[in-house]
Amino acid sequence: MRASQRLRPTVRVFELHGPGAVHVAHRALPPRGALLRVETTGVCGTDHHIWAGKIDVPLPQLLGHEVIGRIERLPDGHGLVADRPPAPGDRVLIAPGVPCGGCDGCQGDGRCLDRPCYGLTMTGDGLTGGFAPYMSLLPGTRVFPVPEALAPERVVFAEPLACVLSALRKAYGPRYVPAGLDGLVLGFGVIGLCSAIAIDASGGSATVVEYDPTRRELASELGFSAVASVEEAAELAQARGGFPLVVDAAGTPAAFKSGLELLSWSGTLIEIGNFADLGEIPIKPSEICLRDLRVIGSGETFYEDFAPAIALVGSTAVELNRAITDVHRFDTLANPSDLFTVRAAGKAMVTFT
Repeated sequence: MRASQRLRPTVRVFELHGPGAVHVAHRALPPRGALLRVETTGVCGTDHHIWAGKIDVPLPQLLGHEVIGRIERLPDGHGLVADRPPAPGDRVLIAPGVPCGGCDGCQGDGRCLDRPCYGLTMTGDGLTGGFAPYMSLLPGTRVFPVPEALAPERVVFAEPLACVLSALRKAYGPRYVPAGLDGLVLGFGVIGLCSAIAIDASGGSATVVEYDPTRRELASELGFSAVASVEEAAELAQARGGFPLVVDAAGTPAAFKSGLELLSWSGTLIEIGNFADLGEIPIKPSEICLRDLRVIGSGETFYEDFAPAIALVGSTAVELNRAITDVHRFDTLANPSDLFTVRAAGKAMVTFT
């Protein structure tokens, strides 16, 4: 190893080596390329699944894909993609996926079929995850401006909200939720909260099903109707002929089955909770046909939904700061496993400033 390599400055990172094995480590700052100084990284349910070994990822790697920060270094030929030319000092949110540039999707409609993702699929010894004070930004990375006045306690919801908006786009187009359409949300984790916000923004009413009493109370305090079980939801559905929209954000096979049963005739079920394989459950396909139901699965987040998500977390009347229940200071968190061993009642985030 050359002396210049040995003397490169390093930064503290949280490094994943396998299920339940995340440790403090140090990695070298990259000597070239675009660099982001991280402000805040959200702790996602997907991070929890990866840490628990329910989703296979290449190792070792740095988790953390809900990243907001400030552009620290921007050399010529940086390759970043933005609606307006980025500049050093810009406060931005990154889209986790980076187009590979070579697959059939990239060569066709621009939807990459094999994109590497920050904090999810990038291995090696680089700074490619948000649980580090700096991140390398690879050419092709899509960045979105974040208003200076927008509090990090709101911005941290923008990436998961973009995921929800993309799922709704697949069902209804760029209007996301038809005006005034009521919906039922199964589960009140972060995706459930974002789903309720999207329904609320359309002028509709969101009803939440949440078994956990702390989360159910949070849903009520934030202004949503909340019930404790699908049985209670079934009573509401019976009284109104079912729900035209059900969003399964619970992440269990049983919730998917319940969602189908709670739909009205010609209703739409958005499946955005089952990212990890937690098993199977029997359903009746005939019910989908005979009741003209639609089932929309969603894994990909579209670039065009990030800017609306940033705008909505800034404009919603929902007090998002009250949904932040766990704030971890990166530089004082001695054991990074603490990010994953406790299930947050609301949103968890890691701060660097």
